[in-house]
Amino acid sequence: MARRRASKASGKSASAAARAPRVKAKGGSAVGTLAERLAAVEGERNALREELERSRSRVRVLEESHARVRDRIAWALDSLHNILEGKG
Repeated sequence: MARRRASKASGKSASAAARAPRVKAKGGSAVGTLAERLAAVEGERNALREELERSRSRVRVLEESHARVRDRIAWALDSLHNILEGKG
């Protein structure tokens, strides 16, 4: 039990500067000006918005397809019930 406790990280949280991701320049040096980081985050936000819109569109198409399949199954079941009632 003591061994498990010893392996846990300390309870202190890292400062915001230490947690912030660093952007690497082509030369390999760390680039992290606020404007560059903001531009990177805005680009990621825009990409996520586009992905969200594509996902919403796909969900809409799938829901419409699901509704058509559900209606077709209901129609087939009604037809089968009508056939069975006609024989009885």
